[in-house]
Amino acid sequence: RGFKGGGGGLKLGEIVTVLKVPACRTLTIFMMLTGLGGQMYQSTFSMAAKNTFNMGPKELGYLQTFSAVTALVANTFLVGLIERFLSQTAVISSAVALLIAAMLLYTQATSAVHVMMVVVLLALPSSAMYTTLTSMLTRSASADNTATVIGLGHAARSAVGIIAPTVGGYVLQSYGTAGVGTTCAIVLSCALAFIQTSKSSLKNLNDKKPTAAASTPSKSQRGRELRPRDL
Repeated sequence: RGFKGGGGGLKLGEIVTVLKVPACRTLTIFMMLTGLGGQMYQSTFSMAAKNTFNMGPKELGYLQTFSAVTALVANTFLVGLIERFLSQTAVISSAVALLIAAMLLYTQATSAVHVMMVVVLLALPSSAMYTTLTSMLTRSASADNTATVIGLGHAARSAVGIIAPTVGGYVLQSYGTAGVGTTCAIVLSCALAFIQTSKSSLKNLNDKKPTAAASTPSKSQRGRELRPRDL
């Protein structure tokens, strides 16, 4: 009757109900596409950093710390400011466009400096995109299905995470970092095209600005929020 873990979990009936909502369905598919592109890059980056860019564990650690700080700054100061001027659909569309640009730059990267530029271009838009996506997802379904929507988002990204490392590893071995960057850019371009052609299903979300209560997650939701750790 459902998928249960411990005392709760996602139930099949609730998943079906949520996916019948056009906005939920659109955002879930969009999240899977962006997750696939991002996780192919993420799963192969440590190998590329060592073999292509001659980065040791110390340099890689510094780079990951820099990426985390950049994401923190984006979430703290930039996301709210951007949403004052753009609709949430425009935010996630613009973020994907920047991610595509970063992946194209990655195809031309030959040094640690180039990689640093890629990291900045990835961290800022990915943070804005996933923070905005969390807000849109929680408002796309009824209050009773909020937990299901968030859980479904995690499940979708976990499912993509099974495929992405295998595909990314094959592409890296066969075509190098240029192949990985190109493949990720193509997948992200599909995500951008999809969200642009599905704007009508998100119209109600753009018309409704999140209230203070909605924009501040409850204690039960904070631990389940989608985090921009896959890009």
